[in-house]
This record gives sequence, structure tokens and C-alpha cells, in this order.
Amino acid sequence: MKTSSSNKTVRNVTRKKVLVSDVELADSIGKKTKGLMFRDSLGKDAGLLMTFEQERRHEIWMFGMRFPIDIIFIDREKRIVDVKRDAKPMGRNPFTWKIYRPGKKCCYVLETRSGLAQRTNSEVGDQLEF
Repeated sequence: MKTSSSNKTVRNVTRKKVLVSDVELADSIGKKTKGLMFRDSLGKDAGLLMTFEQERRHEIWMFGMRFPIDIIFIDREKRIVDVKRDAKPMGRNPFTWKIYRPGKKCCYVLETRSGLAQRTNSEVGDQLEF
């Protein structure tokens, strides 16, 4: 089951590029916990935006994921504070499991198809709009 799409766009104002034009909003504990688990893919222009009330170093893990993604961590001013490119799904060996955590506190996490951050030249410090 897909999280309902809000049809909102996330733009990188600094680079003058659209990151995703079809944003799914994960604003509840259940939606954030499920994230993109058990899906086979993510649409070319789609992304999942998680929103958090408290700014902190929110952690993302790839349990139940079937494809790699880019993870973009965003602060309350909507600036990119960290980017994890090509985050891989968890394998069967628990010793190789990885938790992705930003270097700085954030209020939003945007999950997109792997390669999007590189294609749009999105970097730490870039201003986003959504």
C-alpha cells in the first residue's frame, strides 16, 4: 500500500532544480516507520518526505528495502545538512547492517531514487523549498 501522495514539489533553490515533483508525506509514526519498506521501486520524480517536530540527528535504516536510495537530511530552515548517496538495502547478514545518521540536526528527511543528489548537484548548505 502506498502512502498518499501530496503532489508537492521539492525544489533546490540554490541550484534552481526540481528534486522531486511527486512528494509523499510521512508525518505520522506509522508512516515514518514504514517509509519505503517492501516496495519494489520509487517513481522517477517521486520522493518520501519525513517530517519531525523536534530537530535532532534522526536515524534512517534500510530494513525491508529492496533498492538503494539517496537520503537528504534537511534542517528547520530547509537547508541540506547532510546527504547519504546510494544508501544500500540491508543484506541478510546483521553485521553489515548500517544506520544512516546526519552529521547535524535535522527536521526533515527526504528519501529519493539513488543518484538524484548527484544528478541535481545537491550539496550540504543548499536551500530547499517545499
